Amino acid sequence: MGPGQLTALVVAVYLLQHEVTSQVSKKRRTEDLLLINEVNADNPREDTWEYVELYHTSGRQVRLDGYHVVFYNGNGNQAYRVQNLQGLSTDESGFLLLGSSTVVPKPAVILPKNTIQNGPDAIALYLGKGSFYEGMSVTNESLVDALVHKSKKSDRADTLVSILTPNTEPFLEDPFFRTTDESLERCPGVDSQWFFQTGVPTPGSDNHCIPFSQLNGSSILINEVRLVSSPGEFEFVELQGPPSTELKDLVLVLMEGQTQEVYFAMDVHGKTSPDGLLLIGAAQAKISVDLQFPPNLSSPLLKVGANAIALYAGKSSSFAPGAAASVTDLLDALAYTTTENASSGLWDILTPGTPPFYVKERSQPGNTSVNRCTCCSVTRDPSVYSLGEPTPGLFNDCPRKRFSREIFMCFQVAGCQPVSPEPQIHVLLARVLDMQCNCGVSPAFFKNPAVTCHGTELVFTSLLTARSKDQLSSQLQAFSVVLGSDEVMDFGGWNGTVARNCSGSRTETPPGPTPEKPGTTKEPWPQIELLINEVNPDNPGAREDTEYVELFYPGPAPFDLHGYWLVLYNGKNSLAYKVVNLTGHRTSENGYFLVGSAGVSPTPSLVLPDNTIQNGVDAVALYRSSTAVYRLNMPVMDEGLVDAVVYKSRGSDKADKLLAVLTPGQSILHEDDSHSIQDESLSRCHSLRPRNHNSFQVTEITPLQANACSAPDSDSTDERPHNHSVVISELGLASGTVPYQFIELKGKPGASLKGYTLELFSGEDAQSYARIPLRGTFGSNGLFVILPAGRSGPSKVHEQLVMSSLWSRSSAQQVPQAVAVFSPHAQLPDDTQATGDILEDAVAYTWDAGTSRGHLSPLGPVHFVAKRGDRRVSLSRCSSCSTTYVVSDPTPGMENKCPKESLSVDLGMCLLTTRLNFTCFNSTLKLSGQVWARSPEQRQILTKWQENFSASSHLFAVDGRLFRTNAACPSPVNKPLKAEASFQTWEVALLILGSISAALMLISVVFYCIKRRPQHYTTIEMNDRCEILADS
Repeated sequence: MGPGQLTALVVAVYLLQHEVTSQVSKKRRTEDLLLINEVNADNPREDTWEYVELYHTSGRQVRLDGYHVVFYNGNGNQAYRVQNLQGLSTDESGFLLLGSSTVVPKPAVILPKNTIQNGPDAIALYLGKGSFYEGMSVTNESLVDALVHKSKKSDRADTLVSILTPNTEPFLEDPFFRTTDESLERCPGVDSQWFFQTGVPTPGSDNHCIPFSQLNGSSILINEVRLVSSPGEFEFVELQGPPSTELKDLVLVLMEGQTQEVYFAMDVHGKTSPDGLLLIGAAQAKISVDLQFPPNLSSPLLKVGANAIALYAGKSSSFAPGAAASVTDLLDALAYTTTENASSGLWDILTPGTPPFYVKERSQPGNTSVNRCTCCSVTRDPSVYSLGEPTPGLFNDCPRKRFSREIFMCFQVAGCQPVSPEPQIHVLLARVLDMQCNCGVSPAFFKNPAVTCHGTELVFTSLLTARSKDQLSSQLQAFSVVLGSDEVMDFGGWNGTVARNCSGSRTETPPGPTPEKPGTTKEPWPQIELLINEVNPDNPGAREDTEYVELFYPGPAPFDLHGYWLVLYNGKNSLAYKVVNLTGHRTSENGYFLVGSAGVSPTPSLVLPDNTIQNGVDAVALYRSSTAVYRLNMPVMDEGLVDAVVYKSRGSDKADKLLAVLTPGQSILHEDDSHSIQDESLSRCHSLRPRNHNSFQVTEITPLQANACSAPDSDSTDERPHNHSVVISELGLASGTVPYQFIELKGKPGASLKGYTLELFSGEDAQSYARIPLRGTFGSNGLFVILPAGRSGPSKVHEQLVMSSLWSRSSAQQVPQAVAVFSPHAQLPDDTQATGDILEDAVAYTWDAGTSRGHLSPLGPVHFVAKRGDRRVSLSRCSSCSTTYVVSDPTPGMENKCPKESLSVDLGMCLLTTRLNFTCFNSTLKLSGQVWARSPEQRQILTKWQENFSASSHLFAVDGRLFRTNAACPSPVNKPLKAEASFQTWEVALLILGSISAALMLISVVFYCIKRRPQHYTTIEMNDRCEILADS
């Protein structure tokens, strides 16, 4: 080997090593969850309270070896300080502080005062073995996170922004936000994105993240109340309102529950703090109050027992002692009790429909206060409060979502109603849990509580939060005890027994006794699951920089992805080549979550290095588990599997093992690059069924948007995405004066129908004859059924009963009828006209084929329904049919029975006639096409009918013309053509036209290839390194 070759080899090895190191660094970087969480760079007067707070989203203690924090000067764009984090760890809550010695709690890294420059400057976090030193130029190599900040609106830092945070303006630490100190705090935004805003400094603890719009627009609320048991203790009432605002014309009123009368009132005035707080209390030395209680009052002022605190607009002279409780000018109220099972009519007046807040006596009396844990407009609701440490003049001590677990609980009830018991359940459950663990649980610990019905089971779901890991552990242990009991709970008028055998759940069971698996005789509770919604593994050319996997949650959003994993499998060896932990992330408000390359727009919530997602034959799998371990190079598995897609980019590829485990019995999806000269993806279009390849089709790419679905597959019986949120799915038709057995609607699973209206129309006139305001929610299968009251059988899930007389019509069999759904935004007069302008959806039908459409024309086509004696039929929405609706067997609350192309019967018959008025083969009319069946049995009936009909020799009439079947159809090519010479010119013209078309087609193919594979790239695409290893 010559010197030149040796030199070339050394250079190649160096470049390869550098590339591998870079890829590993990038790979680690995209999976790291250490973030810059808060920065306080500018203090009032001298900068002696500066700090940078880092936070690891696991919320646990994590070693920080390999991390560096670099401070950049915006004047010159060079590092003015570098801090190596080798040997350091976050605390048990995931925080690490770098700051001045005066900061509390004490930082792990002490910085000299006035170290952090005010701006325009930047702070960057790196991970890797790169060289970091003071004076280095700004770089984004090995960058994990960065913040470009400033203290003046006019400041600019274009170079720092372009390298560290492209397309993001520097964040302003506005010194005028608060008269005291402020910081830049990281907060969650829409679409799972993060942003910084000016807030109250919170070193070493969670950021408050109250949006400016909410804080500035806050109502005047009761924020915190401390009740004491003996004279001399500090009792207070704290109000919340817009920051730094003068309050006046307000009255604080105390009422006694037994008499329902006022026993104390005082005028409220003063200026709120920069945080919007106003403290009212007794004068004392340790804590300064903004407004003092009047002197010479008996102490304690706030009475124990069943009482209330209220805030009114007005003057105290209107609330003399002994005055009756009133809601006139009432702004907010807190009804409370210090004794169990207390009652008072006062609560029905001040806080109707909500139980009072139970202030349980503790082993350390007076060491707790009642804290509001919701900002900034919920009023007259005691369930938004919790017991916590007294924080007068400070933000309240509330449970945090960082310490949380999603829970579910089932009750056996009679006549399940999913709306009524929701407030009572989480209030009562809070008391039951607190009795078990004595850990301070209150209704405010339950976030987003919801109830659904499944037959006679009521299922309660919620996010259970806590103040610490230890408190959460105690709560979950207590919850496990409750789950294992047969306790009967009273929910304000009806009883529910805790069910040991729950039919199903979309959440995991907390530690403790686990409900037994449902028996085989029970119908499984349909689940709303996170789904793989779109996969784009192959981009045009060789760039591979816009790959992505899009997830979608069809239920209420944003949805927490705790416990979910995304695993990418190599089809060559059926091993995992990429594992992504989704814990710590949430879907967008629209239910989407994006994992992909940095070149994808909008930017994914989790960024992968370019060319990560292999082209195929490979697979994407979604798992959910708190126990299973998903790791690189693991064999394909189905433990915890939620959804999966197995795909290929070439027609000959196979992946039998992936299919057998992930999507058994199905064919591989083909991402056909001939679909478009631009990029394309595999998109979910035909159903919300997990692990179902029939749900997908090739479409244009639509990251974080509704999929660009074309007409659905001919065998699909599911509804494709509709422009409206509610559609009419099925009409169960009757033959009497009551035209409907049921009306079935379809919409987003779990969505509310509040505000929607159902209107019934008759073809006799243009006005509706019945209006039904809808209530309730769609089931997890997206269906909702309206039924006449008094029908036999038990009440089922997601139904609404209406009086039969409401939709009775004597002319139902003689004239066309129609059903229409109007949205909550439609302003409906009493005499609603049949118009399509403000409709969500409408269906019109008739029993008589000769009837005109009449006044129902604006509602769409009128469907003919043939009478079948006493047999019940439905008009069902079927997306596989060109007429949208077909006559079928009734299936209320279940998937419609629709015709399928796979069960079709080919028509091939000829009819003989001598009275035809159009060109045909002599006197023979040839019929061709298909008749689709709904089931194999129906297909057999159609096949038998065709055979019998073709063999029959009887005459039959159609519109006055006589026809007879003819089993042998003549072929048109064997018939002599008249005036043959007259076609010679046409044949020449056809030949010329064909030649031109062929030339244009050839040009189009060449142009397509150029667009699809740019000339600067080779058409042979390099395999991923993992695939090369698998092939060897």
